[in-house]
Amino acid sequence: MESSKGTDDLPPSLAAAAAASFPLLVYDHGEPPDNSQTVLSVADGSMQTLELPEMRNLSLMCLETPQGLVLMVDTASLQCSLWNPQTGDKMALPAMDEEPPEHCRCIIADAGTFPPTPDRDPDSLVLVYDLTEPEVLICLIRGGAAWVRQSYDMPLRSPRERTNREGSEDPPTERAITCIAALKGILFFLKSRRVVGAFCSFASDPQPCLELATMEACLPTIARGAAPQVVTLPFLLESDGELFLVCLFYLGCGLERVEEVGAYMMDFTKKEWCKVTDIGDRAFLLGPSSFAASCSASEHGLKKGCVYFAYDFLGNSNEFHIFDLKEGTRELAGPTQDIPALSRKPFWLVPVQPGVKLDC
Repeated sequence: MESSKGTDDLPPSLAAAAAASFPLLVYDHGEPPDNSQTVLSVADGSMQTLELPEMRNLSLMCLETPQGLVLMVDTASLQCSLWNPQTGDKMALPAMDEEPPEHCRCIIADAGTFPPTPDRDPDSLVLVYDLTEPEVLICLIRGGAAWVRQSYDMPLRSPRERTNREGSEDPPTERAITCIAALKGILFFLKSRRVVGAFCSFASDPQPCLELATMEACLPTIARGAAPQVVTLPFLLESDGELFLVCLFYLGCGLERVEEVGAYMMDFTKKEWCKVTDIGDRAFLLGPSSFAASCSASEHGLKKGCVYFAYDFLGNSNEFHIFDLKEGTRELAGPTQDIPALSRKPFWLVPVQPGVKLDC
């Protein structure tokens, strides 16, 4: 795929964004093509209001990834590219056959997903997953000739959970994946409260295809006390070669206040989530639609061992929460200036992982 290199004569708005301290919280306000973006560096609190060309195009869909790159799809021409917001570099990808789903997310599998062969260099995978239907779009970054659409069969509940009051089993109900984490060439997701699913890829096929595998691993819970129920909001992410699960626990179904935050690392030997309170020099970044990423805290000026959560279910708050896993404390932070009404929820642009940088 062809690449374009960011240069010193980038548009001033893009150059300013690239110079800012990542990770950034982006507040998109107004309607394209007259919208603008206020970016907040959570490390030092600095803010800039910009007009990013990549986010002011009426026909351009931008899908941020936990790996830092942004997939851009022109919904008019269906041309696709990957954009590095830190440098301005872009790499063309094959065009899609049809417009991507309205509600979807994107993830990039870590380098080495497809090992080298005599006629192919190491490659990585771009996956777009529909949040409303059990369907994915996949494409190789460097060796992809086309996007491949693939459906998957994922029952809403395991057979043990599907038994109705009469003792018989209800028919399986499909649901879409809401969060995926890429670890060592495998794409993990939560299949149910009791089961972790995984998409495994085949390197031998001309185009990538995914096989569904599962393992039992119960979702963590907390003591609910006198509360009628506990609502768990889970986030999956990869960090330093490990699979993590972050759970935000709400008492009752009001979703007004996070009662507890827990971080868990998958023990693949025991096939269980093990709670951790010390994640070392890392910070976890959570956002809308189950977005979850990890980065070095010291390298990027963040508080180590903390979860940064930026998502307001019930209103239009521009603030974000900082949960210290080790100390058990929490604080609320946010922009130091007023921001106009937003056209979407605040979202993260995170540091680009070294293993997925574009070849330029």
